[in-house]
Amino acid sequence: MKKLSDHFFEEDFRCKCNVCKREDFRLHLGLVGILEMIAEHFKKQVKIFSAYWCDQYYESLKKNHRSYHPMGKAVHIAIDGVDIKELFKYAETIPGINGIGFYPKNNFIHIDTRPEDKKEAWIKEGESYFPLSADKRRQYGL
Repeated sequence: MKKLSDHFFEEDFRCKCNVCKREDFRLHLGLVGILEMIAEHFKKQVKIFSAYWCDQYYESLKKNHRSYHPMGKAVHIAIDGVDIKELFKYAETIPGINGIGFYPKNNFIHIDTRPEDKKEAWIKEGESYFPLSADKRRQYGL
């Protein structure tokens, strides 16, 4: 396994589908640096649920919105013992995170390194995505 940084290996970022057999791989290295900052801040290992998505996997999801996973610029993460609200609040302060999503039912957050002019924050409720408004922030304690 190729080590990319103190806490992460190349394998952590590979597509997890059964179609590409984990051979496809893209990664924006700035994302690794951001994840290292998060790991150092909480003094715990960051768990990556999903990172790069190969084209076949992305197409199988039938998403009706653009995703930064196929570009290697997005991850779904959580940290054992850290409330995802706290993880979300900290991640919002990190320069370079320009896409951030709160997924309370899945118990993880989405972060990505999209261009700054496309900055966005959202929440996933059920199968729907909503902008993270002031009302939604209050509702979820963010």
